[in-house]
Amino acid sequence: MLRLILPLLLLLVPHSVFAEWRVDTRLDAMTDEVKKSAVVTNEAGHSFSIYRISENGPVWGNFSLSERSMDQVGHKIPPVYRIDKNPPHDLANNVTLHNLIGSAYEWQPKWVNFLIWEGNEDEGIANSLLQLMDGQSVLFRYHLSTGGYKDTVFSLNNAKQAIVAAIGIDPDPDMDKQARIREFKQAVINETRKCSPGSPNFRACFSKVSECRKQSDNDLITFDSCMK
Repeated sequence: MLRLILPLLLLLVPHSVFAEWRVDTRLDAMTDEVKKSAVVTNEAGHSFSIYRISENGPVWGNFSLSERSMDQVGHKIPPVYRIDKNPPHDLANNVTLHNLIGSAYEWQPKWVNFLIWEGNEDEGIANSLLQLMDGQSVLFRYHLSTGGYKDTVFSLNNAKQAIVAAIGIDPDPDMDKQARIREFKQAVINETRKCSPGSPNFRACFSKVSECRKQSDNDLITFDSCMK
């Protein structure tokens, strides 16, 4: 429900309030839980926000088009975002994940919600979130429902402070540890790709990768040994 309400709340706040990143706070009348989100609005009136669904839960992003704009986000081709000169993050991957496990992508004509990070620092912080915290700007490319696409840019000035306050994350994570975890996760992805969905041994292959991942505790050497 929060994911559905948040975009509507953002549209009710005057544009001038969002000169740069800030933290919005509201009290859930049903649960008395304080909900926080890091929010920015650009000159076009479009907004981008980052928030947790629940305490220590998954971290989501919301990209919303201004109500002043006649544009609508196309349903067939999800948006892509790029932080500085880093490789783009294609939300089509979130759609694929959503089709497999659910809760990774939501679309409405004026906004999209997408999973950024599962939320557990011990499992590593998503590279995209680290980039958002330390970047200069993020560009969103959204395809129009009528065809073609447009780009819109958000400043990341002061984004780190707002994100840290909104989702309760370490402002200075151990980057060596994060690199090791990313390397481990990439190894898991590589092994998973070897499991052909149409092959008779797909389930056995996928189960072995999953089991080795659990046993390895983010240690690449242990994982490689388990997979042999």
